[in-house]
Amino acid sequence: MTDFDALTHDQQLGILQETAEAAIANYDLPADVSVTMINLSENATYKVAAPDGRRWALRIHRDGYHSRTAIQSELAWLTDLRQTGIVPTPVPVAGKDGEHIQRAGHARLAQPRNVVLSQWETGSEPGIGEALAEPFEVLGEVTARMHIHARQWKRPSWFTRHVWDFETSLGEEKPHWGRWRDGMGVDAAKAKLFGRTAELIGRRLAAFGKGQ
Repeated sequence: MTDFDALTHDQQLGILQETAEAAIANYDLPADVSVTMINLSENATYKVAAPDGRRWALRIHRDGYHSRTAIQSELAWLTDLRQTGIVPTPVPVAGKDGEHIQRAGHARLAQPRNVVLSQWETGSEPGIGEALAEPFEVLGEVTARMHIHARQWKRPSWFTRHVWDFETSLGEEKPHWGRWRDGMGVDAAKAKLFGRTAELIGRRLAAFGKGQ
């Protein structure tokens, strides 16, 4: 066991890769699947591919970021979005024990990580130079449907997720993703400019309020 955040980036990637490879044992998958990282942000996401062409997405959650209940809340929301026809969402895959949230550990991690496997959703990102008017129309329609759903959905009594407001995004005391002042490339000039911008956003959001 070691302080994960104190390790080099390459060391972290190696540990996460080994954790992902161990995690797939929790699921009823072919024995010869490959596990390849596709994204690393607050979570680590991997493509799990079988020789017969079947694919899945495996997500290893960052330690201490979302609780098990918060992850279950996300899955409940995604499931309802799909079942009510609001928007296609990934389908979670239950582990061998029937649970959608699994645990996977590593000797160099302080504690096991929460893991979720989903069926693969095929898609593509817009490329540079592509006409984006039509995709943005689709995005707008989806966003509108999700706003309506959010107002009407009867959330489970145990539902919990992060609150995203000024303090938890641009604030100084408890931003979920760290202080913007500590971001890469933020020199004194940028800090002054962005500081004025953040202050203005804060005043406007305070005036707008947090009512329904």
